[in-house]
Amino acid sequence: MRDSLASLTIRGRAFIAAGVTTTVCSILLGFDALMRVGILAVALPLITAIWVGRTRYRLMAARTVQPGRVSMGDTAQVRVDLVNRGKLPVGMLLFEDRVPPSLGPSVRFTVDRMGAAWRRSVSYEVQASQRGHYELGPLGVRISDPFGFIALSRSFSTTSAIAVVPRVEGLTPLPLSGGASHAGDRQLRSSPSGSAEDVTVREYRQGDDLRRVHWRSTARVGSLMVRREERQWQNRATVLLDTRHRAHAGSGADSSVEWAISAAASVGVHLEKSGYAVRLLTERHEPDATQWHAHLAGASERASLLLDQLSALTLTPLGALREATANLTSEPGLTVAVLGACTPQDLEDLGVHLPPRTRKLALLLDTSQWASRPVSPSVEEQRVALARRGWQVSVAVPGASVDSVWRALPTHAGHHRRAAVPAQGRA
Repeated sequence: MRDSLASLTIRGRAFIAAGVTTTVCSILLGFDALMRVGILAVALPLITAIWVGRTRYRLMAARTVQPGRVSMGDTAQVRVDLVNRGKLPVGMLLFEDRVPPSLGPSVRFTVDRMGAAWRRSVSYEVQASQRGHYELGPLGVRISDPFGFIALSRSFSTTSAIAVVPRVEGLTPLPLSGGASHAGDRQLRSSPSGSAEDVTVREYRQGDDLRRVHWRSTARVGSLMVRREERQWQNRATVLLDTRHRAHAGSGADSSVEWAISAAASVGVHLEKSGYAVRLLTERHEPDATQWHAHLAGASERASLLLDQLSALTLTPLGALREATANLTSEPGLTVAVLGACTPQDLEDLGVHLPPRTRKLALLLDTSQWASRPVSPSVEEQRVALARRGWQVSVAVPGASVDSVWRALPTHAGHHRRAAVPAQGRA
């Protein structure tokens, strides 16, 4: 009742005010007929409020989002199914489904009258303009009486999740399995039978699963030892992504960091489909990100995990790549780095010693063209410095597709060149 009185509209409050004024005037002037009109004007909104407050609405709503994971720039279809399970008809209803600002404006629609056993479905689209994980809803409903005296607001509790992941481009297959990559695709094996003493172990490396610790060997040696698991031979690849604020330029969907994240997603998915187990490294200190996900069922599941990681990434204020390069030494396999503007210290960190014949590929962004101002050292100096440290480098500029930069990578170890990537319109 109290909620209903608090939900009186301007019309309802005006009727009560007019009724009170009319009643007072009738008393002062002695017009009994006028008093009856005043009492009626006051009573009508109050009776309506009591009726609306005591009515139990049995509305049900279900929301379906297709697809639940959508690429940046695409659209998702949302359907809201409404059902009135009550036996009483309901007057005018105003529904509002709350949508995050990054996906567009909230959606409003009205229902003039909802009878018993009434059903209706409403569909709308959301535009995925920004990466991230979002919640659609809850669905709000505003109930009004036939006279417009009451506007009672209610809200459903359920929400629906939607993930906006980076745009993934199909990449041209390159000869990545030359001698340089096999040396880094280290596999762990153990004897399928025998006693615990027969298990092959090695020293613990950062990123190893603690469930693989061999405690008997650890107690004997005095340092953590892990068992080498027997599994099907599988290539491994590390994608190193630079998301430092100082290393990028531009804003919004056309910024260099969005190009870099899209490139990391495209490379990661391409390698997963090619049979690699892929891990993602950034300059952040995230122990889970350094672990391999080769135990997952299939390439699509591993690719989905990678895209979920990339969808939540934001720029960081960190200034160095040292954390990422330190984690890189743990079984790197094939290494693909997507880099922004590098300082001399970054270039030194990227010269980290990796296992012999490990192949290192770098997509270097020319951020001076995103910012329209020179960077120091220049992108050519960065490219040359990386090439001296064993990286095979291709340079990306605004408007270039990820595939064109990928195809411009040198295809033979020791052969380095600057990739001439023409602008192809805004990505």
